Amino acid sequence: MSTRVSSATNLSATYFMRNFYSNNRDAMKSSKRKEYSITELAYDDSTALHRAAKKLKNYKYSDDENTDNIRGTVMALVDTYNNSIDSASNSSSTSMKRYAKQLKKLASKYSDELENIGITINNDGTLKANEELVKKADADTLNSLFGNDNDFTSSLYRVSRQMSSSSYDDYYTSLRTGSNINLTV
Repeated sequence: MSTRVSSATNLSATYFMRNFYSNNRDAMKSSKRKEYSITELAYDDSTALHRAAKKLKNYKYSDDENTDNIRGTVMALVDTYNNSIDSASNSSSTSMKRYAKQLKKLASKYSDELENIGITINNDGTLKANEELVKKADADTLNSLFGNDNDFTSSLYRVSRQMSSSSYDDYYTSLRTGSNINLTV
């Protein structure tokens, strides 16, 4: 299955973020994130990251019409990655903390390739994208890092799926026990 969008429509990173956070769009907004428990954010973020990795795996990189949309997806991936690192690192779940470390290790392993398209790694393991440099990346360069056969995307897809599954279990366990109630007044 490949994702194809006509060249007449170049979709923004915000569009892709809304798509990736389709279960809970408020979780993507920094102003709304404080209204949710870390457990709920970990679930929403890891699910969004999994969707972003899947989207990048499924693009048809040989089609120049997709290049702008791939770039928008990459920008959204950076935000979902950072949100996932934040919520997983702050989680009380040892599994989620372990997944955050795996994501950081993965990004570190591919730091040179990420840097080639304008994405650098901050000291805390989050990513920073230079939008102007990402816009300059060509389809071949993007394919070499994010394409279906690439280890980075496959590993990101696998870890995000595991995170999503683990955080789903944590979230619904917290709902059953009542520990997910946010009493912010």
